[in-house]
Amino acid sequence: MDGGSGRRGISPSRARPKAPYSASNWVTVTPDRFRLAAGGTRQVSVRINVPSDPEPGDHQLALVFLVPAGTGAGNIRINRGIGAPVYIAVPGPIDDSAEVMGLRAPSFALGGPLTFTTTVRDTGTVHRDFRGDDHLRLRVNGESVSFPDFTVSRGSTREIAATFDPPLMCLCSATVALPGPGGTSTAATATVLVFPLHWVGAAILVAGALILLVAFARRRYRAQVAAAARAMSGIDGDGDGRQPL
Repeated sequence: MDGGSGRRGISPSRARPKAPYSASNWVTVTPDRFRLAAGGTRQVSVRINVPSDPEPGDHQLALVFLVPAGTGAGNIRINRGIGAPVYIAVPGPIDDSAEVMGLRAPSFALGGPLTFTTTVRDTGTVHRDFRGDDHLRLRVNGESVSFPDFTVSRGSTREIAATFDPPLMCLCSATVALPGPGGTSTAATATVLVFPLHWVGAAILVAGALILLVAFARRRYRAQVAAAARAMSGIDGDGDGRQPL
């Protein structure tokens, strides 16, 4: 990493030791401080020491390589860092249960695309991956829309969004469901009314303009006919009343 001077101290930082299911006090990082030249590489070893009687399931930590801010004349200093999550699976009963906690969307829209946002909470003992065939899906108007790939860590929640292109007008009813243990499931629904008021307004304006144009043309035509009739009446009234030969 280049900190301006060519070299900078790097310290691996770990997650909070008292965080839920934390394993930050299970690991030893070697070396825990080092300098890395710009464009250089360095191998760091992580030794995991599992306690004698750990709770089964996922335990997690994050290795964060922190570059402390350099000294300078300014009052603002910014630390930079890069991290990687580490999951440690302790053998025992495994439960990857998760639940849907809601589905949000606008109640009214002029058109698409529509954004549906759901919240998923991990209620099991391990993290849950929603990828590939295990994608979380949204059912809306008989169509299936996949949410992007994501992972929910043990005991955590994630918000994830999917988009849907609706027809020009619809009452779009959407459902997201997540199967649970023992044949149970959790689900959430949302309904969006899609109605193109802007297009309706534009159509009304165009129709009104056409009606005014037709009315103006008819009035002008009638005025021209009336003027021609008056002119003919004037010609017929001239002379001695005899019809021209």
